[in-house]
Formats: sequence, structure tokens, C-alpha cells
Amino acid sequence: MLPSDDELIAAMSTSPVPFRGLLKSMSIPASERAAFRAQLRALVTAGRVERLKGNRYQRPGALDRVTGTLTMTTRGFGFVNASADKSEGVWVDRANTGTAMHRDIVTVRVQSSGRGRTEGIVEEVIERGTNTLVGTFRESANSRLVHPQDARLPEHIAVERRGGARDGDTVAVEMTRYPDHPNGAAARVIRVFGADGEAAQETELIIYDLGLRLRFPADVTSDADAAPGGISMSELARRSDLRARPLVTVDPESARDFDDAVHAEPLPKGGWRMTVAIADVSHFVTLGSPLDREARARGTSVYLPDRVIPMLPERLSSDLCSLRPEEDRYAMAVEFDVTPDGELTRPKFSEAVIRSHARFTYDRAADMMGMRGGEPMTDDSPQHEGLRPVLEAVRDATRARRAKRKRRGYLLIEVAEPRVFLDADGQVDDVRSSERHEAHMMIEEAMLAANEIVAQHFVDAGLPSMFRVHDSPPPDNIDRLMLQADALGVSTKGLSKKPTPERLSKWLKSQRDHPMYPLLSLMILRTMAKATYDAEVAPHFGLGAPAYLHFTSPIRRYPDLEVHRLVKRILAGKPLEDDAALDALAEQSGRRERVAVDAERTVLDLYKALFMRERVGEEFDGTIIGAAQPGVFVKLDEHAVEGMVSVEAMQGDYFELTPRGDFIGRRTHERYGLGDRLRIKIESVDIRRRRVEFTVVKRLALRDA
Repeated sequence: MLPSDDELIAAMSTSPVPFRGLLKSMSIPASERAAFRAQLRALVTAGRVERLKGNRYQRPGALDRVTGTLTMTTRGFGFVNASADKSEGVWVDRANTGTAMHRDIVTVRVQSSGRGRTEGIVEEVIERGTNTLVGTFRESANSRLVHPQDARLPEHIAVERRGGARDGDTVAVEMTRYPDHPNGAAARVIRVFGADGEAAQETELIIYDLGLRLRFPADVTSDADAAPGGISMSELARRSDLRARPLVTVDPESARDFDDAVHAEPLPKGGWRMTVAIADVSHFVTLGSPLDREARARGTSVYLPDRVIPMLPERLSSDLCSLRPEEDRYAMAVEFDVTPDGELTRPKFSEAVIRSHARFTYDRAADMMGMRGGEPMTDDSPQHEGLRPVLEAVRDATRARRAKRKRRGYLLIEVAEPRVFLDADGQVDDVRSSERHEAHMMIEEAMLAANEIVAQHFVDAGLPSMFRVHDSPPPDNIDRLMLQADALGVSTKGLSKKPTPERLSKWLKSQRDHPMYPLLSLMILRTMAKATYDAEVAPHFGLGAPAYLHFTSPIRRYPDLEVHRLVKRILAGKPLEDDAALDALAEQSGRRERVAVDAERTVLDLYKALFMRERVGEEFDGTIIGAAQPGVFVKLDEHAVEGMVSVEAMQGDYFELTPRGDFIGRRTHERYGLGDRLRIKIESVDIRRRRVEFTVVKRLALRDA
């Protein structure tokens, strides 16, 4: 039986208590641990309990030190997050940052300011967050400096080695000293940029400014090159030999690494037995090795239109850990039954040796099974055609599973992902929505099933892991959604202040015939909370899953690699890492994920700007998808590109932004708001700022559904 909330809070002293300490002091049995975690999380959300770094808890008001990421603003102050559960953080004045810089991991001493906010003073820099940056090189008779283009960084940094840079050049520099050095911060020039604004150069400018790692250190490449190829007899003897099972990979045409393979076959009494095999990266990347330290520091691969910045060297990512066809590979295998009504049963985990029997692209698999609007096609390759029963069984099993998840309730949003198409010379040919069909959903569903099964295994055992947590939408976001829907003339019947994935999906489906359906989908997506990693289990709102984690992409995500190690420890009967170590890794993985997402979005905006630069003066039709103080954002119909109509470009009146999120003319009451249809002209493009400016040609009527 769980304690009451008051009993739980009373058991906490003013000093932090680890989660496992609470389990012990409250005598919580293994069967109640998941419910106890949920109770504790609810108390944190309600503000009755503080959650600290290292998965520790205490009564509110006793917090005197906080460790987290320092996020500076251009106005001279910053914030440090007080806990993973709080969106707002400890306010830090520039005078109290000490030698800390934007993006550093710091410890701050918290104090009450008497101004209605929590303020802090930086006491220690735990980890530096800026390795490289971009700025303007300046040279005088007495000094060589770089002025960072990011105004949140120090105004200037001394340059030790100029690397051929001349006064006024835009350069990338690598930090050699930080502000805590007796002689102050310093850097060396590692790249001088020209003024031509070509795509590859502009991409690198973004990469360096975000501090992403472009090159692997020598000890890391040596570690990777030393990894033995082939399958050893000792490993084969101790692993499950699944080489005879006709596993297949299904990936995009452009994929270079294949980290998952699937197989399914019908069962005699109904349902299917499915196997999901994932590259065993942990076999090659041993804990604490140079490879491991670099992979952890990178956190994730970064996917850009013209390149991939991988988490692992190519020797592993595209060779030893890639499940290439007709080659024996080490893998972590998850086998399970899918019942006719989509339940997942009889899970089995194993270290295995597998052999992919063929590589399919999504389109090839879809054509074979008639998933792109036509009849099923016979494949030209007898080998691929012979594997048709495997694909059909995977299709049938994942259809049953998807139907089960729909009955359970998950968030179904149809928002097309933009994709950059390059020509043979590497120039932007188009930016448009990528095609998505059931072959994509089929493999996605198989991976979701494997991830849920692994997550549930940890929950059933009462063990921590690297769970993927997705909280419910914040109430303010739901209020904004209802306000915006009302502004569009869309009924809000079915929306709730406490939404469920099922209710949101049902409301969106009820609006499928509305001409603004794509915009409504985007609006719901914007209401969502950000998913995070956590050692403590909690539901995944978007998937409607009670427990979820990432297991299926260890080539490109460090959390997946860590989960593999944890599963191996369970299989070997060894103790797991403590909650504090996993919690710290979860926080770091979240930081690296945010940097990667920032890079991918910023570079995508760059390519959109490059594409639009060649079309200045042309006219397009589009829809207003958002508004902010500078103006309204318009998405084009013909291309997956957005631009801005600035408030200065709204002619004929003085326009003001309303709380509802639209601009209203003070004299004419003319409106520019969400969902309005416009014909616009491309007025200007700023490549460095990645900004596309539109002017309004005329208003358009709502298009038919």
C-alpha cells in the first residue's frame, strides 16, 4: 500500500534523499514501485516536492544549490534550470556568472532576491559548453581578437593563432583557454570563411557556431580501426545463432548504415512471431574507451541535407555495426509474439549473430505490397521476391499492432516533414514534403513494439533505465490551441483542459474536411511538451505508452547504446548502474539532442533561404501559420518553405499584435491572422540570417478541401 502524499513529504528531510532511499525508508515493494514513481512525479509537478540532479528529492524551499545548463540571453542575464521538471529556472545576472559562459554546465548558489524570483550566483563550472564558435576576426597593432556572432557569448576573445585570417574575416575558432585562466579566454582560428555564401560553407559556419564535433580525435579513430572484423568462434558459441532466419532491412534509398533488421512469420494458431534485431554497437564501444567517451560527448548523429555528422566513426557506423546484406553481424535481438488483436506477448532478449538476407528500400517494399496506390508488383530480383512472405507477415503483424495502439489511444498527427533535394552539383533543386507510405509505418511500428517491450521489461523488474518521457501538453498551450481554433472558426467541442492522446486525435480527425486541416495538425504539434530522457519511468503522452525508451538506433543515439548495456547486464545477472549515474546521462543526452535538433533546423532554414534566393521577385500562394511581434509567418503551397511578412510591410494602416495572435489595423481593422490565405512576392533573402522576406500581393479565398 502506498503512503499518503503527506506521509511521503513528511519522510523527507531538508537534505536531498535519493529515490532508492525513499523506496527503502517507505518500504515500497517492487510491485508498487511504478505507482510510487508516478505519485512522486505528481508531487513534483504540483510543486510540493523538489526534484534535484541525481534523481534526488526534498521538501520545497530547502534548495540552496542547483546544477544545470546556463542559458544566457542577449539582454545580459541568464537562467539555470532548477530541475528536469521545471521550465523556468534560476535567474542569474551577468555580474554573478563569474567565469561561466553560455551553454556551460554550472552549479549556482540559490538565494531569494526579494523581487519575486529565485536568483543565483555561479559557484562552479562543471563542464564547458562551447568548444568552437564563429565570429569576426579583428587585428590591431596591439591585439588579435575574435568577436563572436552569438551575442550571448563574451564580447571578444583573444586569438592565439590567426591561421591566415585577416582583419574583418569571418572565422571559426576553437577555444584554447576559458575565462577562468589567469590570462583570460583565448582561441585559435581553425577556418576562414569567404563571402560567397555557398551552401557547404554556410553549413560549416552553423556547425562550428553550435560547437558540433566535425572530426574524430586520433585516439578515437585508432580505437575504431583496431576493432576486429568477422565473427569469433567464442562469441558464436555463447550467442544465439539466428543467421538462418531470413531477416531483412528496410531503409531509405540514401541510407548508408543499417542498424535494424526485421522478420515475422505467422503462428499456427493465429498471430505472428516477430524478431527485431539491432546492431550490437556495445560489443565494439566498450564503456570508458576513447570511442565511448567521444560517442557520449556527441550524444547523437546529426543529419543535414548534404552530410551526416556521425556519432561513431565510419569504420563502425557504415561497416562493422551496419547490418549489410549477406554479412554476419553481432546483434541484440528482441523476439515476441503479436496476437491477432495486437497484444505483445512472450518476449525474449538475446545477444545474437544474424545475417541480413536482403536490403529493401521503403519504396521497393511498398511497390511489392501495393502500398503506393497501385497493385502489388513482382520484384525483378528472385532473391527479393522470395522474401515476400517475410514482408507480408511483418505488414500484417504491424497492422494488428497499430490497430491495438489506436484502440489504446495515441496521438495521430499528419504533418509532412520537409526535405531538401539537391542536384548533381550539390545545389538546392527543391524543398518539398517527403513522401510517406505504409512501408515507413510498418518498420516504425516494429521499432515501437521493440522499444515498448524493452521498457516494460525494466518496469516489471523494478529497475531504472534510460526511459523516454513525454509529458502531457502544458495547460497554457491547450488554452492557446483553443483560442486559435476559435479564431479559425473551428469548433473546440471535444477539446479538454486535460487532454488525452485519443481525444486530441479524435478532435483532429473530426476536422479532416476543414480547409485548414494541415494547419490544425501543426497547431496541435506546437502544443506538445518536449520529450526527455529520464532514469525514472513515466508515460509517453504522444504514444499513449505507460513506458517507453529508445533501443533500436545505437549507431546514432547514445541512450540506445546505454540501454543495450543495461539489457546485457540483466541477461548476465549483473547489477545495473545507480539512478544518479543514469540521471546524469539522461540530462547530458537531452542537452546533446537539443543541440542536434537546433543544428538540423538551422541548416534546413539555410537551404530554404538558398532555394528562395534564386526566386526573388516571383509570386507564390501561401497560408499564415504563425505570428510574432516582427510579423506573420507564411508557408508556401508549392514548396515546404516559410517566410515572413513583416509588420512594416503591412501597408495601409498601423497594425498591432493582439493576444489572440493576429495583427489588427488600428484604423481599418484589417486583419492578418492564422489561416489567412495570401499571394505573396519574394522580396528579399538574407542567407546569413537565414531569413526570407515576403510582401503581400493580394488576399486569397480559403481553398477548397
